[in-house]
Amino acid sequence: MVERKLVVGLGNILLKDDGVGVRCVEYLRSQGLVRDFKVIEGATLGFDLLEEMKEFDRVVLVDAVDMGKEPGYIASFGAEELLKIVGEKKFSLHEFSLVDVIQLGKQLGYRLDKVRIVGIQPKEIGHGDRLSKTVEEKLSELAGRVLSEIKD
Repeated sequence: MVERKLVVGLGNILLKDDGVGVRCVEYLRSQGLVRDFKVIEGATLGFDLLEEMKEFDRVVLVDAVDMGKEPGYIASFGAEELLKIVGEKKFSLHEFSLVDVIQLGKQLGYRLDKVRIVGIQPKEIGHGDRLSKTVEEKLSELAGRVLSEIKD
């Protein structure tokens, strides 16, 4: 049986670095790196993300996340690990945070062991449709981390 895999790029492309998840998915497509997995631009899906994820065996979510690190810092972790790390902190930059979505998914019985998050610390969040230079320069590395997570 073939494992069904999904990469979701999250964020608002009109708020500079907040759109890095969507920009990462665009980068994967433009480089011809999307082969044995589906990619979607999740933008700010919120709780609809749970419905989108349920048909897949492995899911990687890409997002700008406030980890309190230097801009451009990249980290990856499991959904359960995310819940332990952040506690009450919002973490994601959207109205319904990634944490909110994962907590609801856990309460509804979704398999969180299949979900990985790849996050990058933003430099600039504000009106504008371009990534900051710092984050843009990390886009290739971010995409590499996503590929590593979806294949592992």
